Amino acid sequence: MSTGKTLRNNKIHELRIENLKFKIANRESIRGFTMVELLVVLFLIGLMLLIAVPSLLHTVESLKFKATARQIVSTLKFARNTAVFKQRYQVVGFDIDNNLYFLGGQGIAGYENALSKSIKTFKLPSDVSIKSMEMAEDRIESGKGNILFYPDGSSSSGAIIVKNKKTDEGFRIEVDVFTGLTHVTFDSVS
Repeated sequence: MSTGKTLRNNKIHELRIENLKFKIANRESIRGFTMVELLVVLFLIGLMLLIAVPSLLHTVESLKFKATARQIVSTLKFARNTAVFKQRYQVVGFDIDNNLYFLGGQGIAGYENALSKSIKTFKLPSDVSIKSMEMAEDRIESGKGNILFYPDGSSSSGAIIVKNKKTDEGFRIEVDVFTGLTHVTFDSVS
């Protein structure tokens, strides 16, 4: 019985040696990447980044610009809702020369009182500017303009045209005279 066990152990040992020889022989056929292959892959990755990065930068710039539009619209909506809820005049003023706008209000006596109390001032990003403002029949390209919201939800109406200085992107925010609601149109501004 010990002879059978020994033969079996020898067979197992021989199989292990054969298996090890086979692995060593096959190791020669396995090779890594050459330096040229690695350089080609790195070059291709660099080329793809060269094409993709400017596109991503433009997208980021566009998203920032649209965020500015949303911020102005939010301020206008807030002013309208506050005017209705508190039954007081609210004004959103635009200073074209200084590139800022402000929220004013809490005036009961009317427009002048609403203008006298500036609640918050917002500065536009340096690459964004107010191109002009349209109120009734007037177009203002410098100075100040205001949109007044009345306690019944209506407004003095108007439109604000804002442009991106870096690109030709622009948007126009219109405030409806009867409802005080806003509508934004994105387009190129010349």
